[in-house]
Amino acid sequence: MSDFPATAEPTPEATPYHLLARDSRHRWWTPLFSLLFGAVLAFVLLLVAMVLLGLFVLYPAGFGEFRLASLWLHPDYVETVLRDPFVLLFVSFGALAALIPAAMLTVLWVQRRSPRQLIGVTGRLRWGWLGECLLAAVALFAVAFAISALLTWLGGRSAGPGFPGWADYARIVGLAVLVVPFQSAAEEIAFRGFLLQTLTAWFRTPWVAIAITSVLFLLGHGYTDPMVWVELLVMAVVMCWLTLRTGGLEAAIALHVANNSLSVLVSGLSGVPGIEQAGDFALGDVLPFIAAVLGYAWWVDRRAAQRKEWTVTGGRVPLDPWSLRVGTQDDLRAGVTG
Repeated sequence: MSDFPATAEPTPEATPYHLLARDSRHRWWTPLFSLLFGAVLAFVLLLVAMVLLGLFVLYPAGFGEFRLASLWLHPDYVETVLRDPFVLLFVSFGALAALIPAAMLTVLWVQRRSPRQLIGVTGRLRWGWLGECLLAAVALFAVAFAISALLTWLGGRSAGPGFPGWADYARIVGLAVLVVPFQSAAEEIAFRGFLLQTLTAWFRTPWVAIAITSVLFLLGHGYTDPMVWVELLVMAVVMCWLTLRTGGLEAAIALHVANNSLSVLVSGLSGVPGIEQAGDFALGDVLPFIAAVLGYAWWVDRRAAQRKEWTVTGGRVPLDPWSLRVGTQDDLRAGVTG
């Protein structure tokens, strides 16, 4: 049986990732209540996180012995600090980590099951698998960024205002290494975890949930270029597909972390990246990354099969690559007992 804690009833053997929320406690109204409760809780926790992070950056900014009265005594200085592009980037990334407790508490309180089921069918994070996926994702995206930079240079387009200096770039590196991974993992737990499982509890087939969560993922970003929309949709669908085909979020988290962290590191070479996402992008800014995402999906799917990573609770069972349905009863018995 699965190794989930006693807070939930034992999960049946051979349950795929996307059906973990459709258990004996499921009722037709449970997904609706989960979505409403989760949205409210996420809004509250995001607001609290933004306030706390705002206070955190204000304290070392020069107030010395911090007092709330300083917020009113030095309004101009406070506004200056909070308008710092790096502060805006730090708060916007850091606050998204609040999606992790929002999703997990909703699963625990509303759906009455273990939050560890959001991680994968094993109920735990497979660190070795995550590390291998992260290395592959970083390598592929590094190549994509190099190709994109080369195309930018060949096209005679400007790369930005120039290197911001080692002190400022050190802050950007710290953000990319220490904060962005939590932001990326939080979005995966929310979109490819909570939303995917909750919606599939209604529809059973994962493709409806994949379509909905991918569109929501796109709408959660502020890009206005149609080519970037295509890139985001491809990335979202691939992360959903890999989550089901590998039985957990590790591959999706690695892809998201590599994309976001390298984006911050590369764009930081020309100054602190802004949070504004509107604007037009050239094909060279998009196509290398779509190719990297598809190449990563191909490699991860093959590597997961070689490693015999679990795709259902209790073992590895083939999922059809198109329908994402679990295999035959013979496959179930062979995978669970193998």
